[in-house]
Amino acid sequence: MFRFMKINSSKICSEYMRNGILTGLFILAMVSLLTAGDSLIRVNAQVDKSVISIGDRLTYTLTIEHSKAVHIEQPGSGANLGQFEIKDYKIHDPLEHDGVITQQFDYKISVFDTGRYVIPPFPVAFSESDTSRNYQIIQSDPIEIHVKSVLTAEDNEIRDIKPPQAVPYNYGRLILVAGLGLLAIALALLAIYYWKLRRRGITLFHKETIRPAHEIALEELQEVKNNWQPMLENGEHKVLFTRISEILRKYLENRFFVKALEETTIEISQSLLNLELSVDEHEEALAVLDFSDRVKFAKYVPSGEETRTHIQALENFIEVTKLVFEPVEHEVVAENGKVAYAGEKNLSLSREVNEKDKGENPAVS
Repeated sequence: MFRFMKINSSKICSEYMRNGILTGLFILAMVSLLTAGDSLIRVNAQVDKSVISIGDRLTYTLTIEHSKAVHIEQPGSGANLGQFEIKDYKIHDPLEHDGVITQQFDYKISVFDTGRYVIPPFPVAFSESDTSRNYQIIQSDPIEIHVKSVLTAEDNEIRDIKPPQAVPYNYGRLILVAGLGLLAIALALLAIYYWKLRRRGITLFHKETIRPAHEIALEELQEVKNNWQPMLENGEHKVLFTRISEILRKYLENRFFVKALEETTIEISQSLLNLELSVDEHEEALAVLDFSDRVKFAKYVPSGEETRTHIQALENFIEVTKLVFEPVEHEVVAENGKVAYAGEKNLSLSREVNEKDKGENPAVS
């Protein structure tokens, strides 16, 4: 009943083997092409955040990795990123590692409407060399961005218009006007007061009279002479000799223009050497300063006799070195025809009486 067919098994096997080899070669070719393409250039795009509010900025980063043999056309600042507006653009320096060059491009982008947006694939043109014009295109993946509103549900409700706001009163202007009024009143009162003083022969501003240095020093020293004994009895010897040293230093500064208040005793000694002082005058001043330093700094307790001696030495130094005001004598013809000399109100500053006019006029007795 059954008929058996004779099959050529060797022929069938050879056909199958040939078809398998061809299929394997095709698969290997495709894999090698894909692998080769992957090794030539690769493009990646990403964003720092996929959900933003209206007006927010996000960073769109495009990274291109390619071999050194591939030349790419760099993307510019006018790239097409859909409805997103490019606010800023930055190109990073290329990095090379194991023959692969990595380039990064950052775009600061923003959009001013809500909804769902898609940043389209970013095309990158590349060729096998710099001179080749046979460009090919590779694209990045699209990226989806969601833009939400900054308004809340309460903000979306319809409300009545707010009533007009009252304009605040300008108190600054009121204060300015009041201040000017008070100033005018004060000036008027000052003018009336000045007019009354003038009628009485009194001046409003008095000129300060410059007093000689020795007058001031002797006046201050007199106060010390009146109080030094009670101060010693109360143990205030440091305060006493601090005052004595200060009187001498102020006198040296005002009389000889030496910065004695700022200098030490040694520095004052050097300054006095440049002045026209006798040896006794120089030693007398230094003796007062040295003894005052011993009391102030070395905790020396002076006796009453020592205190009296140094106060007298200070007074003697001031009297000897003070500036003497002498009247300048001028020739005056009297009614009887005789020549005489009289002093004027103008004074000359001198430590000795000027004998010049007397020597030139023999009529002076």
